[in-house]
Amino acid sequence: MESQQGNSKSTGEAPGPSSDPPIALRIPAELWALVSRQLQYVDLKRLSRVCKAFKAIFEHPRYKLRLFLKPPKGQLQAGKGLAIHPMLEEVDLVHCEDVNKAEILRGEGENLNAFDYPAADELATAPACTKLKLEMNERKCGTVTNQNGVTVRQVMKRAIKYWTGTVTGNVANQVRRQWGWAADHPVTRRYTLGDHCFFEGWDYAKVQADGSTVVLASHWFGS
Repeated sequence: MESQQGNSKSTGEAPGPSSDPPIALRIPAELWALVSRQLQYVDLKRLSRVCKAFKAIFEHPRYKLRLFLKPPKGQLQAGKGLAIHPMLEEVDLVHCEDVNKAEILRGEGENLNAFDYPAADELATAPACTKLKLEMNERKCGTVTNQNGVTVRQVMKRAIKYWTGTVTGNVANQVRRQWGWAADHPVTRRYTLGDHCFFEGWDYAKVQADGSTVVLASHWFGS
């Protein structure tokens, strides 16, 4: 008579779940400390979703800066370049029609709203800043302030409000002629860009001379 183990093998049944902890949790603490120093935002986020133990590890204060969660503290070094939150690289802030919707650039037909994700309430830069001046395609799009640290949500809303803002006068009339619109057709700033209206990422986030203001500037828009 075949044993139970033999039956399991012959029927092709998968072995039961292991009671051992994930292999990464069996790595010596010293080695794990070295590895984790090389991980950035996206890697840390992915690992934190593996299991509760990983999530607990990355809740340690030492990871807050890389996870864009460390609040501002004092003055920043003038001229220093800051890290920019990865979500700000993934959203279309120019072609939005609704200030409450920032479409994530997936290129797969998905219609995902960045405002629906917790990352929207993380800090826009690392280290965090309390005042941010937004420049896109060399246009001054406004200033955002927050004593608790300027967030991704604030930057996205500021950008969308700028590009959905209306223009009038000669500029508006020129756009209407270009598009063949009626004389009373509303014109927003986005349409003043012509063919060069595609966001192609950020150039820099740099601390200004006052040590508290940061300029976040995009690359030139593409066509």
